[in-house]
Amino acid sequence: MGIDRCDVIDGLGISKADGKVVLSIADHRPWDDAGSHFSLIERKVRAYLAFIASGQLIEELPVARGKAFRIELIHRHAPSAAAEKFLSAIQTQLRSTGIEFIAMSLPNGLTN
Repeated sequence: MGIDRCDVIDGLGISKADGKVVLSIADHRPWDDAGSHFSLIERKVRAYLAFIASGQLIEELPVARGKAFRIELIHRHAPSAAAEKFLSAIQTQLRSTGIEFIAMSLPNGLTN
């Protein structure tokens, strides 16, 4: 699983905090090859959007019906300035479709 596999949903569940359907992307790659990394993230996000739009998500998780969605990118390495701008652009674009997007680092101690 992870950012390299667009045909796999890395994580799926309902947030206990806010009741949103959360689709997680596990990103283990460093940001040194930004173009390739950005392309992988775009492909993975598009695959997640297709999973939602096709109704597959509701088939897999029927309790998700009628709930709001969030895609969470959980990255191992701190993003560069260019990566921060790229992730912000994704957040803005998805917000316009009603889907929340957040990017976060793995908690301390889990990055090694």
